[in-house]
Amino acid sequence: METVDALFPRAGEIAAAMMARCAAEIPAYRLLPASVLEGDLVANATAVFELFLTTVAEDRRPTEDELALPIAWGAERARDGLPLEAVLKIYPLAAGVAWELLAGDRALLGARMLDFLGEVMPRVAEAYLRERDDLDWERREDRQNLAASLLAGRPVRRRELAESYDVVVFQLPSPTSSASRAATDLFRVIRSDLDSQPGVLVTFQGDGGVLLVPAGSAVDAVAARVDRVCGRPCAAAASRAPTLADIPAAHFEAVEILALAEGLHRPPRLYRLADLAIEYQLAQPGPAREALAGVLSPLAEHPHLIDALRAFVTSGYNRGEAATALNIHRNTLTYRLGRVQLITGYDATRPADARHLAAAMTAYDISRRHG
Repeated sequence: METVDALFPRAGEIAAAMMARCAAEIPAYRLLPASVLEGDLVANATAVFELFLTTVAEDRRPTEDELALPIAWGAERARDGLPLEAVLKIYPLAAGVAWELLAGDRALLGARMLDFLGEVMPRVAEAYLRERDDLDWERREDRQNLAASLLAGRPVRRRELAESYDVVVFQLPSPTSSASRAATDLFRVIRSDLDSQPGVLVTFQGDGGVLLVPAGSAVDAVAARVDRVCGRPCAAAASRAPTLADIPAAHFEAVEILALAEGLHRPPRLYRLADLAIEYQLAQPGPAREALAGVLSPLAEHPHLIDALRAFVTSGYNRGEAATALNIHRNTLTYRLGRVQLITGYDATRPADARHLAAAMTAYDISRRHG
């Protein structure tokens, strides 16, 4: 029979299973950033489960100090905009998952689990309600759920919605801090900052965000606010939705544009379809893309030649800048471009060939990304 002590090493595994079930069965949790759902909440669940096991092993109730962290986490969920029913539902649902996974004395653990939930849940609810009173909670939750409904194409009450929106998707820059809470705190600061922008709706998906900016508003200025909060530029893409019904399609297009910009290693900034129109067209599968990609296929075994060509194209065909970017001598770059010509038959220093090689480079990168 599995003892309580033997369950401690499994606390992380059981907590991860708890959160996976909660995310699957409680829709509100799927609106949280991945850094919260897969990071903070799993860590919190692990700590709470370990506290439960400790109280069972020591045959006692949790102390006030031990309950302080679960209570504080309840307040955090209020700041995340989750409804109270979702915050409380997670406890019995997680307990059910733990019950399914436990192979020890269920009679003992079951009775103690009910006592433990009776101690924790009322205190969490109290902290949540206290925190909600200090927030513009109803407005924030409503705006986040409204954004999620529009993106999913679900019918909504029109209220004060704009006739059309620019859908902006953005990816947060890689965190400079290794702290697990860095991304979570950044999401909250961004949301609080954008709450002051008239008509702008914001929600988060994975480790990125989605903004619905009323058409006619300064989309670039809104994206710049996100950059300022992050302290450096974010990779972002925007697409216009002429009507509310067009929002899901515009969201899909913006996601495609952002993925294309990142896949082609473009510098982080706000992109529109017009900025990557040629690349976007080349990204569509077909014989033309494969033919262009095939131009550079003979260079696959010579990555230094592909790097030289990419640097030359990216620098605007400036040999000096390309050589500096590669940290090589200009003559070395010239030699490598000559090798590219010898192998492919195209001369990167001739305008007509250069355009063809630039298109081939895009098709080659896209084919490798999809391959």
